[in-house]
Amino acid sequence: MTTEQDYWNNGQRMLHCELRSSNLYPALVLALRDMRKANGRDEATGAGEGNESWIGLSLAMIVLDTLSGDYGDDRSRWEKLLKTRGLSKEDATIIFKLRCSLLHGYYPPNPEHTYGRKLLLTDDRAAHALDTSRDGLALVSVPVFCGRLVERVAIEVPNNWDVSLINTRYPL
Repeated sequence: MTTEQDYWNNGQRMLHCELRSSNLYPALVLALRDMRKANGRDEATGAGEGNESWIGLSLAMIVLDTLSGDYGDDRSRWEKLLKTRGLSKEDATIIFKLRCSLLHGYYPPNPEHTYGRKLLLTDDRAAHALDTSRDGLALVSVPVFCGRLVERVAIEVPNNWDVSLINTRYPL
């Protein structure tokens, strides 16, 4: 099971992603804002109940990709990012496999890729982000995953992600 930190009522601090008059944003800020909007939460603060949006979950994986850096292969970067934030190697691998299946095929991963566990996506806000406490099953609470685990990782990771700015105003 993921760390006890990743459940709904944990008083999670979140990065503030306010609109800027310059319309220049780091990719992480845009990805967080889009993830929050897709999950039915406030784009700037992350406040709100969240929902079970698969597109929001896909955007959450993009946020984690951004935070994992750009050195080494994808799997090792992800495992390092998540294990240094208190997740087990097995949980980190399950999340990475979910990321791959969502972003490359838009479906949950097969059990042969998740330690024989059937992965189910839920909207249960009383759950943990990832619950592997039952044999043969891995439950991902989409609102808790996006609203707590991803938000916690985003605030804990040092500011060493790509900070090149994207201009959202057209024309330039």
